Amino acid sequence: MRLLFRQRIFSWLDSYDIYDENNCVVYRVEGKLSFGHCLYIYDNNHEHIGTIKEEVLRLLPRFRMYINDQ
Repeated sequence: MRLLFRQRIFSWLDSYDIYDENNCVVYRVEGKLSFGHCLYIYDNNHEHIGTIKEEVLRLLPRFRMYINDQ
């Protein structure tokens, strides 16, 4: 399955819709204010399925992905 995303132009924080090949929204990604980047991933039923957090005190950027907060 191919996925593509589009960023909302007028958004205070990072916010994306992720579409499938039929141009239907499959996932939604929303940025939240935190220390470093923090993105929350929601499925089509608006249920939280994962989180991507940046480890901030590093020389190079590094991110961790948590599925169902694990």
